[in-house]
Amino acid sequence: MPIRVSVRGTAVFTSILVLTLCVPGSAQLAHKGPAANIELSKTLRPYDVVSIKPNVSGDDEGGINIDDHGVFTVKNMPLFWVIEFAYDVKQDQIAGLTGPVNDAHFDITAKILPSGSGSSGLHNDSDMQAMVILLLQSRFHLKAHLEPRIKPVYDLVVAKGGPKLKLSQDTITGNGWNISGEGTKTVLTAKDARMPDLADALSDPAGRKVIDKTGLDGHADITLKWSDDIAAQQGDVDVISIFTAVEEQLGLKLVSSKGPVDTLVIDHVEMPTPD
Repeated sequence: MPIRVSVRGTAVFTSILVLTLCVPGSAQLAHKGPAANIELSKTLRPYDVVSIKPNVSGDDEGGINIDDHGVFTVKNMPLFWVIEFAYDVKQDQIAGLTGPVNDAHFDITAKILPSGSGSSGLHNDSDMQAMVILLLQSRFHLKAHLEPRIKPVYDLVVAKGGPKLKLSQDTITGNGWNISGEGTKTVLTAKDARMPDLADALSDPAGRKVIDKTGLDGHADITLKWSDDIAAQQGDVDVISIFTAVEEQLGLKLVSSKGPVDTLVIDHVEMPTPD
């Protein structure tokens, strides 16, 4: 499964996020969280070839990509994005990442060499994602532990009047996610989206971890539009917050709450030696 996360914009890569997941067959990317990814990484072998270089271009574009051939690439990305991807956490679930390594951007290429059969030996998207943990441990000397902390969260619930989603129980034949910019609007589109994955996708724009409490089974095609930060700052009269968009367009609601959130506490990390 190819995974591509590309980012465009300023303000530490947070203004516009473009996330595309293309899944063949009936598979669908599952967000299992950091504990599952850490345990999985212990069963995997590391990348055979790794190159890491600092990126000092000052460009406002970057991306993360894993392809079907076992190649992991990072272009012009801060380390916290790589940690988010590897451990399946959000930025506010990372604590203790400070110093020069937090300010730098990196270009990374990592490869799995083909086995004698000509196969890279990779199994699935979860393996590819968890293997990045091994890269962080070996090259950035990253040491971290999980610590549950009570934090503000949002519960995703059904709004008054009921959901406006057309839910299906049919077998998923393929799915895709995309979050992109459209003028002053941010647009999320998803095919065959399950509610837990929708909650996860809403966590970044909502600014907190979102937990699915809709009780809705099945999957749906989704289009969701809300105003970006620039429109809000400029006083655009047509500003639609993510909260309003979720309620009016999906018939769901983000309700403020508190709950334990697995937090990845960074105990040690170093600048890697460029090669």
